[in-house]
Amino acid sequence: MRIIACDDDAAARSQLEAYLLEYFKQARLAPPELAFYPGGRQLLDAEGQPGTEPAAIAFLDVEMPGVTGIDVGARLRAQHPYIKIFIVTSFPDYLDDAMRFHVFRYLSKPLDKARLFRNLKEALYQLGVDTRPVLIETAEGAATRLADEIVMVETEGRRSAVQAVDRLYHTSQAMGHWAKALLPIGSFYQPHRSYLVNMKYVRQFSSSLITLCAPDGAAYTAYLTRRRYKDFKSTYMLYVEAMR
Repeated sequence: MRIIACDDDAAARSQLEAYLLEYFKQARLAPPELAFYPGGRQLLDAEGQPGTEPAAIAFLDVEMPGVTGIDVGARLRAQHPYIKIFIVTSFPDYLDDAMRFHVFRYLSKPLDKARLFRNLKEALYQLGVDTRPVLIETAEGAATRLADEIVMVETEGRRSAVQAVDRLYHTSQAMGHWAKALLPIGSFYQPHRSYLVNMKYVRQFSSSLITLCAPDGAAYTAYLTRRRYKDFKSTYMLYVEAMR
C-alpha cells in the first residue's frame, strides 16, 4: 500500500510520518510505502510518472505555494476514484471546497494522534469494502465488479438484475445470494424484499421510495417498505456521518 502526503512544513511531514509508522506497527500491519512532497506540483509530477503504483491514501495540506491542496485532491480523485483523501489544515474555511470532491476526512492542525489513528482505521476498512470483488454470473458468462461499483440489485422473478455504475447485469443468482454477499458490507441495505441498495448512491428518499444516482447522472428507484423507513433513515444517517 502507498500513502502519499503533501505539506510545505517539514516538521508537519515528519510528525505525520512518525504517526503513520506507529499506527501500522501497533496494528501489526505491513508498513506502507510512504512518499512525502513539499508542494503540490512536486506531488502531481511524481505521481503521474508511468509505472507508479496509485496511492491508496493521501494527506494534503491546503495552503501551499503554487498548487493548493484542494487542487491536488481534485486531480487525485479524478485519476484514482477509490483514493481516501485527508485534508490536514489549520484553516476550516476550505471545508466546502474539500467536500466537492468527497474528501474522506478533514483533520485540523496540530494533528491529534488518537483521532488520526481512528480515522486511519476507518479509511483502511473502507478501502477494503470499496475494492472487494463481487462475482456476477450471467447467461453470457461471469463478470467481476467491485462492490463499490454496484448501485443496486433488484429481483426479477427467481433471478436478479444487478445495476452497476455503467451497465445492467441480468443474473440467475437470486436475491438471497445477493443479501448474503452484500449486506455484510456496511454500505448496503435491503429496504424491501425485492431490492438491495448501495447507500453511497442514495440521493433522496421518502417513506416509500429511494432514489439513487450513478456517477453518469442516471437515476434509479427502489421501494422502501414503511416498516423499514425509520431503520433505513437512521442507518443512512449513520453512514453519512461515518463518511464525513
